[in-house]
Amino acid sequence: MELLPHLRLLRALAAVAQAGSSQRAATLLHVAQSSVVRAVQQFESQLASPLFERVGRGMQPTTRGRQLALRAARALQLLADADRHRTRSAGTVWTGSPLALGVAARHLQVLQALVDTGSEGRAAQQLGVSQPAVHQSLQQLEHMAAAPLFIRSRGGLRLDEAGEGLLLASRLAQAELRQAVDEWPEPGAALQGRLVIGTLPFSTTMLLAPAVEQLLAQQPHVQLVLIDGTFDALVAQLRHAELDCIVGALRSAPPAADLSQEVLFEDRLAVVARAGHPLAQRRRLGWAALRTAQWVMPMPNTPAEKAFAQMLQAAGLPAPAGQVRANSALMMQAMLQDSDRLALMSPRQVAREIAAGLLVELPLPVQHAQRQIGAMWRTGYLPTPAAAQWQGILRQVGAALGAGI
Repeated sequence: MELLPHLRLLRALAAVAQAGSSQRAATLLHVAQSSVVRAVQQFESQLASPLFERVGRGMQPTTRGRQLALRAARALQLLADADRHRTRSAGTVWTGSPLALGVAARHLQVLQALVDTGSEGRAAQQLGVSQPAVHQSLQQLEHMAAAPLFIRSRGGLRLDEAGEGLLLASRLAQAELRQAVDEWPEPGAALQGRLVIGTLPFSTTMLLAPAVEQLLAQQPHVQLVLIDGTFDALVAQLRHAELDCIVGALRSAPPAADLSQEVLFEDRLAVVARAGHPLAQRRRLGWAALRTAQWVMPMPNTPAEKAFAQMLQAAGLPAPAGQVRANSALMMQAMLQDSDRLALMSPRQVAREIAAGLLVELPLPVQHAQRQIGAMWRTGYLPTPAAAQWQGILRQVGAALGAGI
């Protein structure tokens, strides 16, 4: 069941759970008590499940009602926080936000369609409604937000600062509602839902493969989607709730205040070449022999590139000019096997190729700060049961890798 079209019912649910009675909830929502009662009854009928126990002193949420009310309140608070970001006021709860109290699914759908298309006419075509309907919904949304959301020009519509904040809040709020659906099975039933994991290159094979297999062995009904990408692209997706987490080589600090990261283990790097490489045949090998070496270099502004620069400096080697850079571990391995190039790589990343006699680690002491491999999450992220189990498995596999198991 998609929950976004039921924002009115979700507001009633969250308000009753917070206030403990339909009468006090009606006061919070500025509506009649009968409206709150009907909304809760309608929601219970649609879900075919009781959300509250009616007791003498009021209404107490059931386990399912409590879970759903928590997600609903978090989603509504995210919209209220977009209000707070714009007005610079602090401590505004969602029941005090005109935006959180009034927004409907159509308003958020129009917002996204305008972002996608850049014009009211094209947004109307995308949504299958009239252009006046789109215009009216936008006017209502800007009225609730008490601010314009778009910059209007000959080139079309472009989000302003308030619009950017509301778009982010909308996507995060909708993610909360999707997670609420994933939490809906009966207690003890197999976990379900969908986890989307962003993966950074050169750092995840030894961690992700066993972690994925463990999760699917324990919870076969969970769907996992793994998405490769650059650091900046994956961070943008994570911040907009298009990803549940990012796994890979961490930076020294999270790239934004709304993101948190957790170190799972530290990984060393080594100089790797093809088996049969002329340097691999030497009984004694020093760094001077690598002065004219050709490299497959890491991408700019990555932990691997920082380690590469530290290694060259410690070895007294000049920085290579005009070398190949690769953002794919498979491509890097293929280039090493088909040439005399070298690469700075994690031995764990190519352990199978080394065991198969395709690649070798050159016997050189590599001085660099060890890379921290871990996971990045949204600050305040409340995992579903499936996501919580995924977090636990990542920590377990990461601890084993850190201990050399």
